Amino acid sequence: MRRTLLVGLLLAISVTAAAQETRTPRTPWGAPDLNGHWEYRSTTPLERPAALAGKAVLTPAEEAAYLTERHAAIGRERDLQLNADWWQPGGLTDGRTSLIVDPPDGRLPARTAAGAERARTLGIAIRMRSADGPEDRERYERCIMGRTVPLLAVSPNRLAQIFQTPDYVAILHEQNSDLRIIPLDGRPALPAPIRQWQGASRGRWEDDTLVVETAGFNGAWTLQGTGPEARYVERIRLAGPDTLRYEFTAHDPDSFAGHWTVMFPITRAVGPVFENACHEGNYSMPLILRGARAQERAAR
Repeated sequence: MRRTLLVGLLLAISVTAAAQETRTPRTPWGAPDLNGHWEYRSTTPLERPAALAGKAVLTPAEEAAYLTERHAAIGRERDLQLNADWWQPGGLTDGRTSLIVDPPDGRLPARTAAGAERARTLGIAIRMRSADGPEDRERYERCIMGRTVPLLAVSPNRLAQIFQTPDYVAILHEQNSDLRIIPLDGRPALPAPIRQWQGASRGRWEDDTLVVETAGFNGAWTLQGTGPEARYVERIRLAGPDTLRYEFTAHDPDSFAGHWTVMFPITRAVGPVFENACHEGNYSMPLILRGARAQERAAR
């Protein structure tokens, strides 16, 4: 009898300990604790390549064969940029062939005419963009802002630090030193005439998931064809002590036939986040302008 009671007691203690180990860490005010440094990157493309249609996940052998070509393409892109030795192409996210998880085919929904035009103009690759002056160059190249709303995992690793208070979540990005401040106090959205580069974010907790809705963009940039009326809904949740489950859904009827959802993990990292100092190190603009003036002089 005593032995049975002892075994039962030990089992109860082990179950309680396991539950404590998997319990979501909390801030002093009871919210899930997202504080700390986090890193995200992926070699998985946003859309599933046509050659992999119907194949959501690759076997290890298939992934190895695919990554040979994928890494070569990433290398060619990297070599077009100065000081890009820090690029670290890795593997696919969970063997997946697309970061898009909805629609199930891993592809963007059909674009409207307006969405296709934005993708063709605002979304064109930097090196292919025509420009009559610096104001025509892409915002990232001009050090105006990074690409951090919504988050998107790409081959270069991206580092961020999350800070929390009861009424705000702040995300400081290494990329262009972007600081995103998300109110949690239930304030209303900005009036419709007010438009911003990164839109206006409003957050709330749904159980242990941080839900952030962002709208009110100025339309000066695009994500795959999205326009100023786009609305992004992000969901961030602790999936373990060192992993965040991140996803966003893009809603933009003006640009797409339906909404689409991207999902990838974010892993705990070692800080600190260093200053980007983009303007101080940005030689692109003066070099482009100097080259254009030299071409004009040669033509004369």
